[in-house]
Amino acid sequence: MAFTHDNSHLFGLDLSQWPRQWRAAGHLLAGLPVLAWFAPAVRVELRQADGRVTHWRIARGVAAPDADGAPAGGATVSALELAPDRVLERRLALPPLADADLAQAVRLNVASGSPFPAGQTVYGYATPADGCVEVAISSRAQADQAQIEARAAGWQPDGAGDPEIWVIPSDANRNGPIRPIVIRGYGEGVRERLVARGFGRHLALLALGLALLAALLVTPTAFIRTRAHQALAAQAALQQQASDQIAAREALLAQVGRMQALRDAVGRQIALPPALDMLTRTVPDGAWLTSLRSEGAKLTLNGSADDAAALVQKLAQQPGVSDARLASPATRLTGASKENFIIELQLDPARYGLVQTPADPASAAAPARRPS
Repeated sequence: MAFTHDNSHLFGLDLSQWPRQWRAAGHLLAGLPVLAWFAPAVRVELRQADGRVTHWRIARGVAAPDADGAPAGGATVSALELAPDRVLERRLALPPLADADLAQAVRLNVASGSPFPAGQTVYGYATPADGCVEVAISSRAQADQAQIEARAAGWQPDGAGDPEIWVIPSDANRNGPIRPIVIRGYGEGVRERLVARGFGRHLALLALGLALLAALLVTPTAFIRTRAHQALAAQAALQQQASDQIAAREALLAQVGRMQALRDAVGRQIALPPALDMLTRTVPDGAWLTSLRSEGAKLTLNGSADDAAALVQKLAQQPGVSDARLASPATRLTGASKENFIIELQLDPARYGLVQTPADPASAAAPARRPS
């Protein structure tokens, strides 16, 4: 069994139709009002069927009288009107079609309805505003004979090449815009090439203008972005250069923090020599201490005295001493002359701490006494 492979089909799509579809899409876009404005008008010198020579500007299939006769874009083409008695006119009602499909439909209609041989049939068509298609059919001999007669009458076509062959509908107003039917196969290619070049030139200018506008809009942003990148690069280089100093500063700050923590911890500790000196001067001769315990700035005294309450009051009056009190009621054993006490008091670290201000000169001058 033999299998055939068709390279024009891919996944069910007919690739051979793509070029025609792309051309149809291009014609559709070119016909949009926004883009149709870019199609240039071409100046046409028309020799009418009555022998008069008039000038027209034609753009997008519509010709308007050119009163001043000034060239449009520096180019002029010639056209010859075919007399109505040499033309068969038909009007077709067709649905909206793409340009290629419309041309094929008109060609088939002309082939089936032309009274002339196929090799001698020439035709053209135009689509008025109402959507119907105006078709003009003639023979090549009639068109050639019209040119011979016009030249014999002294008409010289303006421009190189053959002139275009126009058919003006019988109901057209020649004093205003008309939509001529151009017979295909003569000099219309020159005008079409002029229009294509002008259209491409206008689109190129539009693209250039849009590119310049985009550049104007993007340039400030790009400049700011470049400066931002430069600033970031400079900052990164500066940080790299200052990394050693930053590391040393961070180490110094850490050391200062540790020293401050140590200072705070040491500042809350009590130095025993000044505390013992204060107790030596404050505790009376008839009292003695059996134990002394230090917890931060707190001192706990155990001992015996004739009057424990009087001793607490005396301790509370000493500079740097606060919150002096009996931790528990004083007790006196049977037959004993002394009261046993437990006294708690708070010492000011600024005066009795390991880190303290200079001692009071009066206190420094007082003689030291040890507890009895």
